[in-house]
Amino acid sequence: MSTLLCLSLLALSSLTAASDLDCDEFLKPSENRSKVSGRWIFQVGISDTEEQMEFLKSINSSWMEIQTSPKGEDLNLHFGDRIDGKCMYGTANSSVSGNSTRVTFYYNSTSQEVFGKLLESCPDCAVWSDYKLTEENGKTKKHRNLYLFTKTGKLDDKNLEVFKKQAECLHFSTDFYFPETTHLCPEEKDSEEKADDQ
Repeated sequence: MSTLLCLSLLALSSLTAASDLDCDEFLKPSENRSKVSGRWIFQVGISDTEEQMEFLKSINSSWMEIQTSPKGEDLNLHFGDRIDGKCMYGTANSSVSGNSTRVTFYYNSTSQEVFGKLLESCPDCAVWSDYKLTEENGKTKKHRNLYLFTKTGKLDDKNLEVFKKQAECLHFSTDFYFPETTHLCPEEKDSEEKADDQ
């Protein structure tokens, strides 16, 4: 009887070990900052607060264009979000220190600061994990987010599964938001040229 119990416990522990995630591997910071240059399309996101999830779900589609400095220490980006059918544009500046990046977004006549890092991901993917601190009723609250962007606007199941494991390692729920990836806002100057033509 004790042999059977030992075998059962051994089998159970090996199954548990097999199902454990290697979170160190999934949450490894990206060391190749130069790969983030170019245009990216928002593919999937999640937040740990209801307010931020509501904001995410208001974004019909989104893209961003990133430029890195020659040494990769600073990033500049501009972006276009389609919210309720209207295009909203903004910019952001960032500075990098080690594996952490401080980003200041300028959007809709406001500014907002977040701290985050790029995580290792597929060659045509960028996974961004960040947090921001806000003051509410005299208390400081921390909001965490996780986003996946792609170069093509397409994401295969294998890479989505990796993103879900990254979210699990960071203790997010499974309430992922998938915006549209085709009905994107035009570049800002394209939008202005169309308005001038009318």
